[in-house]
Amino acid sequence: MLKASFGALIILAVVGVGLAGFRGDKMGHTPVEWFNDMAHQPKYEPQHRSDFFNDSRAARLPIPGTVPIGFNLPGRYFQTEGNNLVDGLGGFANQPDYFNTGRIGDVYGDGIPDVLTARGAELVVRGQQRYNIYCAVCHGAAGQGNGVVKSFGLATVRPLVDDLLRAQPDGQIFNTITHGKNTMGAYGPVVPVEDRWAIVAYVRALQTATGAKLADLPADEQKKLQEQK
Repeated sequence: MLKASFGALIILAVVGVGLAGFRGDKMGHTPVEWFNDMAHQPKYEPQHRSDFFNDSRAARLPIPGTVPIGFNLPGRYFQTEGNNLVDGLGGFANQPDYFNTGRIGDVYGDGIPDVLTARGAELVVRGQQRYNIYCAVCHGAAGQGNGVVKSFGLATVRPLVDDLLRAQPDGQIFNTITHGKNTMGAYGPVVPVEDRWAIVAYVRALQTATGAKLADLPADEQKKLQEQK
């Protein structure tokens, strides 16, 4: 009896496979699909027709003014002569170099790119402006981690002037601005490359100001402060 049962089971399996076929086999009739494994989804493939739109095209034209990732926006401040921080560079480029990634190979680099440091104080002023727009709401005006969001329950914002951030190379801070970290979102898609470096420069200025001592100032500045006391 047991042998007969096994024999019948084997025969049924062979007949079932013969009738059902194998996935990918071509047949002259529509196969029965017990589990389609999402092989057929309610979606449009490229170049397919759609009866939903008046032009019968499933693929829609981009919204006017849409700019692909990796391209600059013509006419913006960083491409306007006399008002950009980096002539012919920056924007939202997506190149694998230090200027665009903050990395040198597999490690974070340190130092603001030379083409930006040549701007001197102008870079820091620009960084302060961008910082106040994008960063101060969380990190606070002085980088103490006490921005306005703290009063709404977001108490996990790290102060930018603590020792951990001071020890990070410039490229790592740039990378965090670009891609975000933990509860911080990515600002790479909305803040141009050179503005991210400008923010890094301003963060360094905040760190320097917070940890400055009287002896670090020039002699004439020390004298002025002492006379004010």
